[in-house]
Amino acid sequence: MLEKARAMAAQGASRAEIEQAIAQMQGVATANPEPESQPKPEPDARRIIPTSRKRHTDEERKAMLEQMRQERAQREEERREEASRRTQRPAWHFPAPRAAREEPPAATPAEPAETRPDATIRIPAVKPAPQPQPQEQPARVAGPAQPAPEPKAAAQPVKSTEPAAPVAPAAPKEQPQPAPKRHAGLLRSRAEAEAELNEKIRSDHIWLSNPVMVCGLGLAPVVGAALDGERALILCVASLLLITFTRVLAVAVCHLSGNRFRPIIYSYAAALLYIPVYILLYEFFGNSLTALGIYLPILVVEPAIVKRMEFAELEPLRDALRHGFNNGIGMCVALLIVGCLREFLASGTVFGHEVIHMALLPLAAQPAGGFVLVGVIAAVWCAVANAYTDYKREEVHRLYAGRKH
Repeated sequence: MLEKARAMAAQGASRAEIEQAIAQMQGVATANPEPESQPKPEPDARRIIPTSRKRHTDEERKAMLEQMRQERAQREEERREEASRRTQRPAWHFPAPRAAREEPPAATPAEPAETRPDATIRIPAVKPAPQPQPQEQPARVAGPAQPAPEPKAAAQPVKSTEPAAPVAPAAPKEQPQPAPKRHAGLLRSRAEAEAELNEKIRSDHIWLSNPVMVCGLGLAPVVGAALDGERALILCVASLLLITFTRVLAVAVCHLSGNRFRPIIYSYAAALLYIPVYILLYEFFGNSLTALGIYLPILVVEPAIVKRMEFAELEPLRDALRHGFNNGIGMCVALLIVGCLREFLASGTVFGHEVIHMALLPLAAQPAGGFVLVGVIAAVWCAVANAYTDYKREEVHRLYAGRKH
């Protein structure tokens, strides 16, 4: 085409004529295309051709999100049911009913076929209801009347040659499932475990909630009268009797009075019980009671006895006896420890028996030494008790750290 254009230009043709000739040549070339020399490659079947995704509306997105939430909640519920099922006892824990125990183990013909492992499943054909069958009427022939044909017998059961579906066994009677036991912390929540731990700590009046070393009650008799083991033993018996029976008597009277006038009832109950307790102590210890001085009658208004009147709720008599006895035992433990230790440090003896030949701390026999000694013992006691309670709480936190309920 370029040569043609140059030749036409040399002959003096105009520009329009040259362009028209070039256009004609191009039309002829497009009308008669040359055959392709190389074949086209076949498309790859594994090639992924991207297509435009369908765009969802806001309502469709909300519906899809709600469906995902429901599926997640359903999976969580199934997981909880599976966890609760694992805690239940298996079926062999419960005795079978008497009727089931009396059945023979061997399979009988009346039993379903699936109970016999070596038998094939055969289902007898169901007897259809008798229907009148159209019978051919014979031609009427002159002659004696023929007897009526007898009715056909009922259809016999036909064995089916096709494989029949297995018959589902009868559902056994549902036995009442016992409430799942709360063991290994599987069904308890963290709040329940912490509440149970706090209740155990509060009810341990001997070690974790000692009325003297932890609560600071009954310090006057401990410091002023528990100078040796013998006096501490007398105070132990007196405290145990007064604390226990005063609480029981006061709670019994409060039950009768409708839980009114608690301070007066507790004070008068302790004053009334002091007289028989003093007579009983005199029979056991004799004139040794005079060594206690004013600290024996002061037990009547001891905070370890009357502190229960601060609580508005009324406890049963059994709980009152148990709590009063535990408080008395806790106070006895503190009295014996302080009394024996003071006697050992002041004179080197325990209950009058010589242990060492020298006095390690003569100040322990004085009230000032008693205050110092009780303070040191209480500090060490509370440190150990608090460390133990913190360890138990951390153990509960670790046990229930991965649970959401």
